[in-house]
Amino acid sequence: MKYTALSVAVALGLATPAQSAVSGFFDAAEQVQAIVASTMVSSAMKEMPFDTLEQVRTRDNGDVEWRVQNSECYVIVTLKPIRPAALGKTTYEVEGVSTCEGSDIEDEAE
Repeated sequence: MKYTALSVAVALGLATPAQSAVSGFFDAAEQVQAIVASTMVSSAMKEMPFDTLEQVRTRDNGDVEWRVQNSECYVIVTLKPIRPAALGKTTYEVEGVSTCEGSDIEDEAE
């Protein structure tokens, strides 16, 4: 009886999908890659190069917000995590981009 319970527990453990843990560095790199590759972000930023890229927060639903700024304005980018169906890393897609608002970077000419 003891072996039956053990074999059932092992079988149930093997039946669950495998999860792969990716370090925080590589997960953040995946997020940055999604932002930089997005035409929605480049259009909102008027195709100007960005000066700063900063993670703002992770929402309760798992979406991640980043602030992307250039010398003229900044946008808030919302990323939606795409979990792997089986073993693999989480990827991200841009779910939303705010309008470009005033920048808080000081004008270097002043």
